[in-house]
Amino acid sequence: MKQKRAQLNRREALKMAGIGGASVLLGSAEAQASATGPKKKLSKTKPLRLVIIGGGMAGTTLAYRLSRAITWPKITVFEPLRNSAWYQPGLTMMGMGVWCEKHLEYQREAFIPKGVTWIESAVVSVDPVHQHVKDARGEETPYDYLIVASGAVLEYGEIEGLEGTLASLEMVEKKAPWMDDPCVGSVYYFHGASQLHEQFMTIVQKAVALKEGKLTILFTQQSIAVKSPAGGKSVLFGLLQKLKDAKVREKVEIIVTSGDGRLSANESYDAMYQKILKREGIVFKPFALSKVDLVSQTAYFHTGESQRYDYLHITPSMRADAMLEKSGLTNQEGWVEVEASTLQHQRFNTIFAVGDVAGTSVLKTGAAIAEQVKTVVNAIRSIDEGEKPNAVYEGYGCDTLLCIKKQQVLFEAYDKRGKPLAVVEWMNPLKGYELYWYLNSYLLKPYVMYGVMRGWA
Repeated sequence: MKQKRAQLNRREALKMAGIGGASVLLGSAEAQASATGPKKKLSKTKPLRLVIIGGGMAGTTLAYRLSRAITWPKITVFEPLRNSAWYQPGLTMMGMGVWCEKHLEYQREAFIPKGVTWIESAVVSVDPVHQHVKDARGEETPYDYLIVASGAVLEYGEIEGLEGTLASLEMVEKKAPWMDDPCVGSVYYFHGASQLHEQFMTIVQKAVALKEGKLTILFTQQSIAVKSPAGGKSVLFGLLQKLKDAKVREKVEIIVTSGDGRLSANESYDAMYQKILKREGIVFKPFALSKVDLVSQTAYFHTGESQRYDYLHITPSMRADAMLEKSGLTNQEGWVEVEASTLQHQRFNTIFAVGDVAGTSVLKTGAAIAEQVKTVVNAIRSIDEGEKPNAVYEGYGCDTLLCIKKQQVLFEAYDKRGKPLAVVEWMNPLKGYELYWYLNSYLLKPYVMYGVMRGWA
């Protein structure tokens, strides 16, 4: 009954917005198949101990849904950051100067369900055999089920000359030198996104004042296996439009690099992006960044080549927290090792993972979380009631590419077979539309913050 009610709420919200066909963007229909797990009914002489690592969108949604789905839950959320509830999809909007910081900022305490314990401390180790976690205070917390929802870690420090490993929810207080360098930027963390618009306007001003030669703008991407890979492309196309508007495009050379030679994990979207770069006169190279010299403003690549830049935008490598690797929970790619359709750990059946940290091949975006959470909650509830889980995660994800000038958005979405999915059935999934701009700008944030994160959507 709860799942049916959640689905009704989603449809009602879309109906009010006049976009009932957007169910592809905001989540597929109810999950279909099965997940594995013990058949023995758990004892009702004590509460079911559920520990969630991470209090962002995925962790909060889990806490709400589990508190409603389990008869007698004891839910503990470990999250050291008070601002972990901030609206991460808005980073690109802020980076392009459409939104400001206040549009993204939310506090954790406003999103903790009644009866759920929030421990303002980081988990430093997991013992999957004896089923307990240890936090930074040195205390151990046992669990019956553990759900990892800690997000991605941004590995800027893997590039020589840069410093810092940031949690995806972290607001930087003590900044590394490169973070205040006006010639280096990144939309993937709060401080970087907040200064991006000013950096781009400075580039335009430099190009206007340039009497001879060209400025060189470098956009680098270490791998396509990152959260919201369209974020880097959005700000690239946003800067390109600013240069055109100022009539200085011919004064700027733009180079894009990708460590695995792709701009999308999907063949159809990758081909589309490659055509756009060629049409716009943007040079593409299959290079991975290995070193940055901030003084000489030179980027070095794994191929041995180098490139001087006037501005450098970085999309870093990303992985799960190192604590999870030390606890033996990650795969070779650095993500929590789960079965893709059930999100259950492949070696420890009392552990699940949702969100960016889960080791699946789907897009790491917020759009995937609602369906992932439903799958995990269904599995734990079914096991708790002595039944076989009947939900499966179908691999849905959706990324957002902004087209600022035309106020259009392209939603990059595809199924597990690689077929592009249209947000509205009769629209071309490889094109951007103004309808999507209004959906992204006005509906998605309240839908996510008060629908998805409160467990209603």
